[in-house]
Amino acid sequence: MRRFWEYGKRMKIRKLFEDNSKIWNRQPLFDAVWKKDTETATKEMNKLLRKTISYHDYKEDFYHAFLAGIFAGAGYMVESNKEHGEGRSDVVVYDSIDGRVVIFEAKYSKTIDAMDQDCQAAIKQIDQRMYAKEYEDSCDEVICYGISFYKKRCTILKK
Repeated sequence: MRRFWEYGKRMKIRKLFEDNSKIWNRQPLFDAVWKKDTETATKEMNKLLRKTISYHDYKEDFYHAFLAGIFAGAGYMVESNKEHGEGRSDVVVYDSIDGRVVIFEAKYSKTIDAMDQDCQAAIKQIDQRMYAKEYEDSCDEVICYGISFYKKRCTILKK
């Protein structure tokens, strides 16, 4: 039952992004992610969070689907919860044209003060579970981010 609910939630989020993708200019976010500019990426992601979520949505599975939905339908291949290395990475975004990949590990922070620490924990998880290992030979660039969410805010740190 929970799996069906999660699927329904993800489909709802995907529809939200498809309906509003013409209104939202996500290009500055995409550019920042590929340029490893975490300051701009955080700023742009926070803009999207303020525009889209409500106080009912403060759960890790929502943020995970939110993150995947941003990149889905924008010309990128997106995988969610796929096995990599010795675990399951949250979101992987492929840019097949330029031969690069971004790995996001998302955390839900219980307080605003815990956001940086949770980002570091996400980056540590990427390393410990070797999520990036399988892409090292097939991609020109592998970028890893830890991202923490707290209500309508996020913090993004690069490995």
